[in-house]
Amino acid sequence: SSCLSSTYAPTSADDLVLALQNSFVRTSELIRWLELVDAIDALLLLKPSEPVAITLHPEPYLQLEAGQESVLRLTCRASSFPPPKYEWYFNGKPLSSQIQAGPVLELFNLTTDHSGTYKCRAWNACGSESFSNDCEVVVTPCRRKLVNKPPTLYATDKVALLISNANYEHDEKLFLTENDVESLAKSLAALNFRILAFKDLGKRDIINAVRTFCHFLQNGTYSLFYYAGHGFKCCGKDYIQSIDCSNECSVEDCVCFQDVIACIKSTPSSFNLIMWDACRDCRETSLDSRTSIVQTDPPHGSLRARRSSVVVFATSPYNSAVEVKGHQNGLFMEHLKRHVGRTVPVHEAIRCTLRDFESHALSDWQIPVVKYDIAGDHSLCDAILDGPGYRGNEILWTFVSTLPPDEEFRVTETGLRLRVTFSCDREVFCNSMLVTASLLPPVPSIHIDLQTLVCDGARAVNLSTAVLRVSSLQTLVSPLRLSVVLRDWESKNVVYLRNLHCGHPLVAAWKLRNSG
Repeated sequence: SSCLSSTYAPTSADDLVLALQNSFVRTSELIRWLELVDAIDALLLLKPSEPVAITLHPEPYLQLEAGQESVLRLTCRASSFPPPKYEWYFNGKPLSSQIQAGPVLELFNLTTDHSGTYKCRAWNACGSESFSNDCEVVVTPCRRKLVNKPPTLYATDKVALLISNANYEHDEKLFLTENDVESLAKSLAALNFRILAFKDLGKRDIINAVRTFCHFLQNGTYSLFYYAGHGFKCCGKDYIQSIDCSNECSVEDCVCFQDVIACIKSTPSSFNLIMWDACRDCRETSLDSRTSIVQTDPPHGSLRARRSSVVVFATSPYNSAVEVKGHQNGLFMEHLKRHVGRTVPVHEAIRCTLRDFESHALSDWQIPVVKYDIAGDHSLCDAILDGPGYRGNEILWTFVSTLPPDEEFRVTETGLRLRVTFSCDREVFCNSMLVTASLLPPVPSIHIDLQTLVCDGARAVNLSTAVLRVSSLQTLVSPLRLSVVLRDWESKNVVYLRNLHCGHPLVAAWKLRNSG
C-alpha cells in the first residue's frame, strides 16, 4: 500500500476519492483534506464540533436620536463548527426573525421605544450557543426635524466593488487574489460598506460590473474599487487582464484601468478610494489611433470629474506585484488589511501601509504608488447619514444580494429532515454561490447527491456530492434549478427526491432587472 504525503492537497472531491482508494490515512489527515474541498456533509460526520465563541461583540453603549433618518446597526460575529446562526434579543426577548436573523442587526426609523438592552445569541446545529455582551441603546427624542449642522465628513452610503481574477484560462493561475478580496470585503463589511465582490470576470463582465457599481454612486457616497489579478502597462496606461486572456493578449482584449478611474470619478460620489493590486510590467503591443480602447460609459452623463479620489497602485510602473508562497495574502493586502479598519483618515491608513511596506524583505521589488486629488480627512469609518440616497440604494441592493431562502423538507416515513442552505462563496462573492444539502440528523448509510437541472450560462462544480458551487452568475440566462437525491448506500435505491427552483440568485437578478 502507498502512503499519502502530509503535504498532499486535493483540488476536488474526485481527487480525494482516487487518493483514498490506494492509501491508508489517519482521521486527522482525512478531515484536513475534506476541509480543502469543502465537503461539509462528510465533515459533519468526522470533524469534532467546535463550540460557539463570540469573536466580535456589539458596542457596549450607543446614544441615538429618534427620527425617520436614524438607524441602529449592531454587529456580532462568532466562530464554530458547524457554522453559527444568529438571533438578536431586545430586553431579554428574541426579536422576530423577519426583523433580523444574521450577524448584523439593522433597525430604521428609531423611536424612544427602541431604547433598551440588545444582545445576540450565536448557536449551531450541535446545540452549542453563546451570548454576546449587552449593548445599552438610548434613543433620545427628536429635537429638530432637520440636521442643522451634520458632521463635517459623513457618507450618504458606502459601496465597494472588489474584483478577483485568479483562474485564468490561458495564463498563470493566481493563488492569493481571492484571499485578498475576501480579507478586504470582510473588513469593509464591518464598516457598513455594501460589498460587490466578483471573481473570475471576462472583459464584458468587468465593464458591466463597473457600470453596476456606478449606479450606486450617488451624491455623498463613499466608493472603494479594488482589482487583484493579472495586469500590465502599455503606452502609459494600465490594463486589467480578463479571465480569458493569455499573457500574449493585446489591449483590445483588456479593460483600461484609467477608463475605470474616469468612470468612477465622473459620478457624484464624494470620496473614492481606487486600488490596483496587479503587475504593471511593460507590454510591447501595437496601439495606434485606429485601436478602440474599452470605454466604460459613465451612467451620469457628462458630469465633470471632481477632486474626490485617492488612487493607489500596489507597485510602481514597469514592476511586478508579489505573491509570496505560503502567505495568506498578497504583499500589498498583507499590509493594507492591518490599517483599513482603523478610525483614521484614509491618507493616514495608506501612509501606515507604506511605512510597514518599507520594512518588508521584498520592499525593493514592489514599491506602491499613491496619487491624491483630494485633501479632506475622509475615513472609511465615517458615519452614514441615513436619507433618500441610502434608501434608494437599498432597493437596488436587493438585486445583487438576495440569496434563495434556506429550505427544510421532511423525508417521508423516516423521521429525517433534508436541509438545503445557500450562501455567498467565501461569504463575500455576489457572482458565486454555495449550495449545501444535509440530513438532520446525519445518517451515514444515506448518500446525498446534489446536482443542477438547469444552469444555463453559469458554471456549476460539485465540491462534494452534497456541496455545489454555482459561479459566473452574472451570465445566468434562465432560472437556476437543482435536484437533491437521497440514496441508500447499499441498495442504491432512491429514498427521496426533491427538485429546487432557485430563480436568479445574487447578481443574476441585476441582469434580469436590466433586461426586463
